[in-house]
This record gives sequence, structure tokens and C-alpha cells, in this order.
Amino acid sequence: MKPASLIVLGITGAAALGVVAVLASVALKQEPETGLLAWQDPEIIGRGAEIYRSECSSCHGGLDGSAPAADAPEPSAPPHDENGHSWKHPDYVLFGLTKSGEVAELCLTGNGDVEMPEFAEALNDRQILDVLSYIKSTWPEEVRARQEATNQIYAAQNAATRELLENGGS
Repeated sequence: MKPASLIVLGITGAAALGVVAVLASVALKQEPETGLLAWQDPEIIGRGAEIYRSECSSCHGGLDGSAPAADAPEPSAPPHDENGHSWKHPDYVLFGLTKSGEVAELCLTGNGDVEMPEFAEALNDRQILDVLSYIKSTWPEEVRARQEATNQIYAAQNAATRELLENGGS
């Protein structure tokens, strides 16, 4: 083979390898969907904020940074902001706890008169996901990143829950 042909072949090969490397890099940067919550979607967050204010804030406190009303009772359940512990759970667990109303003893605040409602009676699955998406949208970036790391550990459970919800059963 002539030297000029070898140079052209080498340049073509290097260019092809460069394209493959760029495509592989882009593919690797796209993280798989590990969670259930669309916390970056403004429409979903808006719907979730409305539900949170009407169904959750009286027990868990507000998340929008506004001061509570002067006559508002002290929250009787753990907060859902970065000071609480909601973000320590993967999405599928948050969904299940909200839907069923079941909470662990360690989540209770000492007020035995207040129980978590079973929101399956009051909210449909989409509404529960909307309110949880809103809650997640209010967390600082570092807290969301830590919760997403938990979601990655439980990606299979989140995926199974997503599939169940998409097929109309939960």
C-alpha cells in the first residue's frame, strides 16, 4: 500500500474511532431513569403543590418558604423538607407509604392522636406522584442527589412500581 493511502486510511480510522468515542460518551452520560418522580416538570409540580397545601401541610408544615398563618397549629408529623427524613427513602417507598398511610414507629412524633391518612381513599396514583414530585422539587440539590443515590440502589423496585402504575394496577 502506498504511503498516501496509509495516511488516508489512518485518518479515516481515527475519525471513526472519535465518532464512536463521542457517541459512547453521550450514551454513558444519559443516566437511566431510576426514580418515579417528575420533580423537574413545572406542570406536575404545580398540581402537586396544590395537593400538598390542601392535604399535607397541616400535618407536615409548608414547603414554599412562606410563613404559616398565625393561628396555624404546630405540625404534628415530620417535615418533608431537608430537615425531615423523607429524602432518605426511595421513590417507590414514599409512594407506598403515602398511599397506604402506614408509617414506621420511628416516623411518629409523639402525638398519638394523629395518624397518617390512607391517601388511597382520597387521591389517585397520579395525584400521589404529583405531590411527591412537588416535595422533591423543594429539596436542595445536595439532598435530591442523596435521594437519587438511594433510588439507584432501588432502581429495580422503582421500575417495577412504574410498570405496575402504567398498567393500571397498584
